[in-house]
Amino acid sequence: MGDLNVIAIVLVVILVAMTIALSVFSRRFTRTTADFYLAGRKVGSFANASAISGDYLSAASFLGVAAAVYASGLDGVWYAAGFAGGFMVVVFFIASPLRRFGEYTVPDFAYGRFGTNRMRLTAVLGVLATCLFYMAPQMYGAGTTWNVLVGAGLFGLDGYNTGVIVVGLIIMIYVAVGGMKGTTLNQIIQFWWLAFAMILTLMFVTFGGFTDTAKDEVMRFDYAEFLETESEGYLMGPGVLTVEELQDPEVYAQAELAMTEAARHTADPEQFVSDEMAKIDEAIAAGAPEDTVNVIVFQKNKLHSLKNELLGTDDAVLFNQPGHRYDGFNQFSMVLALVLGTAGLPHILNRYYTNPSGSAARRSTFWVLIFIGVFYIVSPMVGLAGRTIVRAAVDSGGAPANAAYVGGLLVKSDALMPTIAQIAGGEILMGIVAAGAFAAMFSTVAGLLIASASAVGHDVYEKYVNPDATEKQKVFVGKASVVFFALLAMVIGYLIPATGLNTAYPALIAMMVTWAFAVGAGAFVPMLLTGIWWKGTTERGAIAGMVVGGGGSVLIIFMNMFGALGVIDATQGGIVGFLASLSFPTLFTFPAAVLAIIVVSKIDGKLPKNVDEIWMRIHGNAHERWEKEHGLDKVSGLFAGGGDKK
Repeated sequence: MGDLNVIAIVLVVILVAMTIALSVFSRRFTRTTADFYLAGRKVGSFANASAISGDYLSAASFLGVAAAVYASGLDGVWYAAGFAGGFMVVVFFIASPLRRFGEYTVPDFAYGRFGTNRMRLTAVLGVLATCLFYMAPQMYGAGTTWNVLVGAGLFGLDGYNTGVIVVGLIIMIYVAVGGMKGTTLNQIIQFWWLAFAMILTLMFVTFGGFTDTAKDEVMRFDYAEFLETESEGYLMGPGVLTVEELQDPEVYAQAELAMTEAARHTADPEQFVSDEMAKIDEAIAAGAPEDTVNVIVFQKNKLHSLKNELLGTDDAVLFNQPGHRYDGFNQFSMVLALVLGTAGLPHILNRYYTNPSGSAARRSTFWVLIFIGVFYIVSPMVGLAGRTIVRAAVDSGGAPANAAYVGGLLVKSDALMPTIAQIAGGEILMGIVAAGAFAAMFSTVAGLLIASASAVGHDVYEKYVNPDATEKQKVFVGKASVVFFALLAMVIGYLIPATGLNTAYPALIAMMVTWAFAVGAGAFVPMLLTGIWWKGTTERGAIAGMVVGGGGSVLIIFMNMFGALGVIDATQGGIVGFLASLSFPTLFTFPAAVLAIIVVSKIDGKLPKNVDEIWMRIHGNAHERWEKEHGLDKVSGLFAGGGDKK
């Protein structure tokens, strides 16, 4: 590990201190459940847009999108496109009706729309499943960033687990103390910090940074030139082979050939290959047969898998071609999960309840589209820049020592942002980016904790356990729920490397976030779309859709996870092998959930008795709702009491 980055640590400490100070300041405004969960419904459009963007731009966006482009080229760009496009569904179909309906949470909407306790409790399970899936990559990002920033652990723990615990405790404290008011203020600041860090990184790699390495002309980012350079040869990536495998001359020769391809754009390719293979030889000589060694491998084109199987070919993929990560089905399913999943994220939807009106909710989404649109244009450009700049830094000996490399590439692509920041801007830019990464984690996990706590404290405790609870008791249970889910998030963060999941997927952070989007897209979006826009949706139909969409998504994700970990053979035939081969389930689960809602609703046919009033509450404007309340929406109502006015 390298030396401690003092400037980075100072900036992170300043961010943490600011976060806690704002939470303590906000404590005086957190007296009721409306204050704790919704900031009193008094958040303005621009402020809420900043907070929503901070809530949305998680570690997957700040660390994962650039890393995905760095590792996979065009396949990584789909993440940016999907994340950015997701809010179109929200703005056109969900945001305004949801805010007009009122309430506190998504389970509140489910209960208010369909009128049964089992509907609310089913929605609670969906909220918790989505939030827990989303917490996992944030905590993994916390550990990864701590490793790059500090390296050393505390209290006998390694660096990764120290980062998980420290970040978890900080977020737990500031959310429990400040509630939604404090969380909102923090998310606003955290969004602008992380956006500034991403844009500043692009400026540094484009115009040259502070370090001697960054001032080298080779390091100046030119989009067209870098894209052409990286697309000239095959897409190379880090791989792992055992010592025993590398002792096979044929396997060793293939590894050397791959290293030769990776060295294509270095200053002295022959010397570069010699130096890199010497490191591999050293690892082979020192290791046991079962020990693993980092190597460079050709990345296969999964879109050509059928052709390769029929013709016996083995196509590699280029940087500007799709097919590195996913076959055609999974590519389409991933983008669908990201576009639809945004509308099913409880912590994002809850933020719309903090707006004072439906029109304010629409204005918030307008600003969000601008904010995240700019962010998702910049982050893939940084990922592309990283391919050339990191390789050039390794080649010249100027790469940061606290990251692992093979063949001029980062072994873990999720470390790209702090690495390229240190190359381009030294400790100053590294500090800004590291603080931005923590800001992304803080803001998103805070929103997830509020959403999870509201599902337990508001939707379960207040409604079923103690309906007569005082405001003080309600707020206490909300805070206790925040503490519980924060501790659970730390456990999840610990389990990721403990189970080997961190080595099973490239760019794991972006992958895990997409799983959370898939769960949200399956569990909530079909129910919300049909519940808002089809009056014929029944309670049984909505539950069927949530079980099929949400439950099916969780099942397929775990099957794929077990396949990646080797617990299940994904190459075997039958339904088990097929499910284990699916990286993303949305292309199946979303239409299946919609179909289940329609079919079961048609068979059931039992609509709420007050469905017309519910419809007016969702879709009517303020004047129409007043007329409905006073019976003036019908023709006969126009003449009520008219005989007295002669």
